[in-house]
Amino acid sequence: MQLLNFNRSLFTQAYKKLPQITKNKKTVSYFTISLSLFTLSFFGFFAIRPTIITAVKLIKSVSDLKKIDLEYENKISGIIRAQTEFEQIRDSLPLVDLAIPGNALFHKLALVIENFAQVSELSINQLQIDNVPISKQSPSGKLQKYSFSLIGIGNYQAMSSFVQHLINWKRIITINSLELTREGGTDNKNLRIALKATAYYEP
Repeated sequence: MQLLNFNRSLFTQAYKKLPQITKNKKTVSYFTISLSLFTLSFFGFFAIRPTIITAVKLIKSVSDLKKIDLEYENKISGIIRAQTEFEQIRDSLPLVDLAIPGNALFHKLALVIENFAQVSELSINQLQIDNVPISKQSPSGKLQKYSFSLIGIGNYQAMSSFVQHLINWKRIITINSLELTREGGTDNKNLRIALKATAYYEP
């Protein structure tokens, strides 16, 4: 109750002084200008605030978009480089497939070896290939291998020609051991070849 009376007294005193203040034109001008500026600032802040918030959000969005655009440009540049490199090796890809086929192709390996032996006039007595998967394997990206061995009979020229065919073969093989021995008596010109090698493939 006392607080209410005090507020009324303060308001009454301010109201009584108002005529005195308004009599002074200079004071009125300052008061009017100050009140106008305060009003404009007060309401202007609330009017501009949403615009400022929107502008800040837009600036952040533009910054994010520029970052995303830069990432896409880098990815596109990488794709273009990869395409260029691919075009440079396109003609060599069939050779890569021949060198390291996608499957074991052990039956083709056997046919090619028999063909090399026939061309070189070498008689194959035995050809043994390790167990390999017959069905097509799912891609693994890992190099696989299997071994094979053979025993053949022929003269030195036949042996040399056969081995040269193996070395020049487009399919990559590793000759692990090669043994030549004389076949029969000393008068026999034929030699016996025992060869062990490894073939590769990549599913």
